[in-house]
Amino acid sequence: MMQHKVVILGGGTFNHISCHLSLAAPAFGQTARKLHELFQANGLLESKLVLTKMADYNSKLITNSDVEQFITQVARDMQVKAIVMNAAICDFEADNPSDEARLSSSRNYNITLNGIQGKILAGIRKARPDVILVGFKTTHGANVTEQLNKASSSMLSNGLDIVLANDVNTRSNILLMPGLKLQSGPRDYLLEQLVNEVIDIYRTHAWC
Repeated sequence: MMQHKVVILGGGTFNHISCHLSLAAPAFGQTARKLHELFQANGLLESKLVLTKMADYNSKLITNSDVEQFITQVARDMQVKAIVMNAAICDFEADNPSDEARLSSSRNYNITLNGIQGKILAGIRKARPDVILVGFKTTHGANVTEQLNKASSSMLSNGLDIVLANDVNTRSNILLMPGLKLQSGPRDYLLEQLVNEVIDIYRTHAWC
């Protein structure tokens, strides 16, 4: 019998504007690599680490579209029982109205927020209502109440089972779990708890 899998996606994506310019969501895979190590150490699920090119120069995942297509393929694999979506998706796009090869620094261009990451997560949940889905929420300078509200909103709107919220300014970390169970603490501790929670949810399903 084949071993069930957890897929961990990390790194950031680029949105190309012209031949010399892109917008990017910077992320270099540190958290994804740590989670991969923790799942490997646990051993119940086969851990598959997938990084974007920003975090692994050998990767072919560069743009949002690349990630979306990859996730679509992953969702078709019924041996995948958990997906950890740690990739930073660049939700912003800039106008290039005439598809110019190079943009002029003397002109102004509009930036648009498209909310792509939410669409990718919602797509996973629609395709695989059975899969354990983990997401992340980053804030900047939010108090604990604001951080919790954003994490719970992301959980509900995207159909997530677990959300790890971190604030890059206050360094506050919150782990939100099924039933709105809550833990806070250092990042590495909460990553361990995240893995334990995924394993606990997996064990309660009829797959085992």
